[in-house]
Amino acid sequence: MELNEGQRKAAEFAGGHALVLAGAGTGKTSTIVARVAHLVQSGADARRLLLLTFTRRAAREMKYRLKSQIGAAADAIAAGTFHNFCLSYLRRWPDLFQCPELTIIDRDDQLQLMKLARATTIGTDAAFPKPADLVNYSSYARNTNRGIKTYLVEFTDLDPDTVAQVQAVLNNYTDRKRECRYLDYDDILHFFARRLHGDAVVRQKLQSRYDHLLVDEMQDTNPLQWLILDGLRDPAKLFCVGDDAQSIYAFRGADFQNVHSFAERVPDSTTLKLNENYRSTQEILDLSNWLLNQSPLKYDKELRSARGPGIKPVLLEVDDDLEEADWVATDLMDRHNGNTPWRDHMILTRTAYASRSVEAALIENDIPYRFVGGTTLLASAHVKDLLSMLRVIDNVTDQLAWMRFLMLWPRIGEKTAAKAIDGILQLTNIADAVKLLRKRLADKQEMIAAIESVIETWQKPREAIETASKVLGKILEKRYDDWDRRLKDFALLQRLASKHESVRSFIETYTLDPITESEAQRQDADDLVTLITVHSAKGTEAPVCYLIGVAPGNYPHARSIGDDAQEEEERRVLYVAMTRAKDELIMTGTMRSHGAFVPHQNRRWTSSGSSQPYFLSNLPDHLVTTDTQMLSDDFDDEIISFRDR
Repeated sequence: MELNEGQRKAAEFAGGHALVLAGAGTGKTSTIVARVAHLVQSGADARRLLLLTFTRRAAREMKYRLKSQIGAAADAIAAGTFHNFCLSYLRRWPDLFQCPELTIIDRDDQLQLMKLARATTIGTDAAFPKPADLVNYSSYARNTNRGIKTYLVEFTDLDPDTVAQVQAVLNNYTDRKRECRYLDYDDILHFFARRLHGDAVVRQKLQSRYDHLLVDEMQDTNPLQWLILDGLRDPAKLFCVGDDAQSIYAFRGADFQNVHSFAERVPDSTTLKLNENYRSTQEILDLSNWLLNQSPLKYDKELRSARGPGIKPVLLEVDDDLEEADWVATDLMDRHNGNTPWRDHMILTRTAYASRSVEAALIENDIPYRFVGGTTLLASAHVKDLLSMLRVIDNVTDQLAWMRFLMLWPRIGEKTAAKAIDGILQLTNIADAVKLLRKRLADKQEMIAAIESVIETWQKPREAIETASKVLGKILEKRYDDWDRRLKDFALLQRLASKHESVRSFIETYTLDPITESEAQRQDADDLVTLITVHSAKGTEAPVCYLIGVAPGNYPHARSIGDDAQEEEERRVLYVAMTRAKDELIMTGTMRSHGAFVPHQNRRWTSSGSSQPYFLSNLPDHLVTTDTQMLSDDFDDEIISFRDR
């Protein structure tokens, strides 16, 4: 593997704990892979290396690269997401973690369970926080390692009585999870971290298993994940790779300080830097470097392009979102007519809602595209219907799955299902549940036979899903109009399941790290424009990037104004968006406020007599090509007689 000087220094680092500050496009994946290969080739036991990532895809890519360098030793390396790593030990040592066999539930299930907890505790108070808000409160408190009361007092405007009521609802929610043997996404890390720091035996057993802890995307870690790393280190050495300038997930609990204050948190650690960018041309980097340099924080980052000079970024002012959408669509078609593939283009949007006009223009002009950030495959209604059958077999106390599964069948309503579930919850295995259903729902023998047929194939995940697809097919076909498309998803599930040793492993894998419908339907040969939110764009790139909505109120977003930390994160959001572009960066936006036009050169947007911050307000002219340089209007020029030409 060809490494530059900075990458080689990091890969061959011989000291203790290290943080590698890897700027956008500087080859962080190559550096981590080289580091692992160097350790193994220098005599480290591959079984004692732990590589933590944020997606299965990242872990899979790294292991694939490692295989070509260190061969079979790559298979011995533990690599995966924080959640999968923690869950593997909860499953392996259930007694030590005081965590019996449980079912992992996704956000949809959390919302359903929270609805029940809210209705039981509060009733139908329309003014009380909605289930989605309650789930978010619980999640954020967990991930930032705060007690729920502390979080509610510090980060919400709820009055003391409402705070107490929210606590009561969340206590009810926790009781329901315990009763049904559920773990939600945040429980996994919380259970693990609590035992790691609270039980010396657990901590010593875990610390003794690893010599090196390698962490990808360190800037995205939250306080709970930091507690896990802090509990596992020493004697194991940390090797964390991240970029403080790309920390944009505070709304999920990510802690910017995990990278920015690493040296203070880990005494005697070393900070290494990667500044040579292999993705973008220097003109694109000059703009993104300027953006960071305007920050009151000291990022101390100046990216250099290994590719050299290229095309200067474009800043185009439009009158409104419709004109913006029309311009982008026209430019895309012009480029495609010039034999540039659709796939070479990416449109980045601040939010999914803000992309509606552009999406409509793409459809209107028959421009093929995919939207990244769609519904996850396992959250699709028809897939959840099928999974409900698998879940009740795996966990007979899975109340939500039983309710969904039973109500699929004709003439079983909520009341009938609830009565059956009350009886089932007293049981301990699926065989007894089938016997109970045979007695209470004697006219539903087809349903009972369906359960039994899946049980017969339970040890073979692909066959179990194939059987479930067949026995539920006739019922589901009547429920959904576009059945042919949905049926293809079941075929995909079968292929995915064939890679897993158990049905539970399959369900948990894709609950923790979901695949989207657009990813599932994508074919390698597809030639599509990518429309993507900036928060979904980390790790992506394209030769030509359109960054839409670059205007006051979006950068920084209006809701962040007045909070210094949030405003600074907004700067990093814009930085991430800019650094996705390889060859061309085109930024579009409007300078209008309440229908009043604000001149292009006046980049301080006025509203109610006050000036609203805008990151590009003092942008030097030499960094971009503006619309006045691109779109000079001949209509406004003096007419020169042809005789004088």
